[in-house]
Amino acid sequence: MTIAEFWKIIDKARKEGDGWEDMYNPLIESLAKLSTRELMLWQQMFDEYQLLSYKNKLWAAAYVINGGCSDDGFDYFRGWLTAQGRKVFMNALADPESLSKVDACEEDVEFEDMLSAAADVYMQKIGSKDYDLFFPEMDKYPLPEQLKLEMAAEIHYASDIDVEWEEDDLPKLLPKLCKAFDW
Repeated sequence: MTIAEFWKIIDKARKEGDGWEDMYNPLIESLAKLSTRELMLWQQMFDEYQLLSYKNKLWAAAYVINGGCSDDGFDYFRGWLTAQGRKVFMNALADPESLSKVDACEEDVEFEDMLSAAADVYMQKIGSKDYDLFFPEMDKYPLPEQLKLEMAAEIHYASDIDVEWEEDDLPKLLPKLCKAFDW
C-alpha cells in the first residue's frame, strides 16, 4: 500500500458515492477487494494521518465549523477531513482557514464511520462481530518506518498549527472561518 494508493481508494469511493456523505458503501467495496495485509496497511495509514492531523489550530477550525468540538468530535472531523481527499487534507494542515472554501463544509462536518471502515470490512471477511479480533490482526502488519517518514514529509503545517487557543481567541485566530460560519 503506497500513499498514492491510499488516497486513490478514498477518491474513488467519494466519486462513486457522489460526495463524502454517500461514500461509505463504495469505500467498503473497495477495501473488501484488498488482501488482509493491504487492508491492515490501509488502516495503519489512516491512523497515521489521524495522528499527523491532531493539531490545535485544526481543532479550532473544527470547533468553528461544527459550533463546538469534543475529543470524539475532533476524531470524527478528521475522519471527514480525510474523506475529502489528499488536497483538502493537506491544505487544511497548511492553512486551516482553507476549509472556509470547501464546498463539503456544511453542518455536522463529521464522518465517524470513516474511522472503522477497514475494521468493518475485516469483520465481514472473517464472519465475526467481535471487533476485538481486529486489533491483534492489525498489529501483525505494522506501518514501515520509511512510509511514516514519507507521510510526515508530505505535510507542510501552518507555522502556528500547534497554537494554544480559547474560544474567545477564535475570531482573531480564524477570521475567515468565523465569518463563513457566522461565529
